[in-house]
Amino acid sequence: MSEFLDSLVPTLVLSSGAAVLLLHAFGLPANWILLGLAALYGLATHWQPVGLWTLVVLAALAGLAEGLEFAVGVGFTAKRGASRAGVAGSCLGGIVGGIGMAPLAPPFGALCGAFLGSFLGAVALEYRAQRHLERALRAGRAAFLGRVLGACVKTMCGLGMWGVLAYRILFAR
Repeated sequence: MSEFLDSLVPTLVLSSGAAVLLLHAFGLPANWILLGLAALYGLATHWQPVGLWTLVVLAALAGLAEGLEFAVGVGFTAKRGASRAGVAGSCLGGIVGGIGMAPLAPPFGALCGAFLGSFLGAVALEYRAQRHLERALRAGRAAFLGRVLGACVKTMCGLGMWGVLAYRILFAR
């Protein structure tokens, strides 16, 4: 029976970890949940094979994912010609939109709200600063695309985290 559990538990952890990555589509903190799942697995297995260093690597990847998501979103928006006002509007609009839409349109409300809020925030503040609608709309489009690209980068980091966890569970015994 122990041999059965020894193979079942890792399979459940890895499949749950893969499922957790789908939470990115809902705008939820999937990478941090994956880190928590890895910590629970480590605790349950007396830190063999997932130990402190694995958790440190996973936490570093999760933090890197957050930073890259922000940097890609802001960088893309600025690179595409938005002024500081448009970039600030994108950031503020993304936060307000994500929080505001979360309860209104579950389960995708937070993500859709963040994308829409980034667009509207960039358009509003860019227009306020430049008084030129075409530039404001261009900044809004860049903010939207930057937010989408940032979310993709964050998801890719999550896949990397899952890969580290899978390697430690399957091959580092």
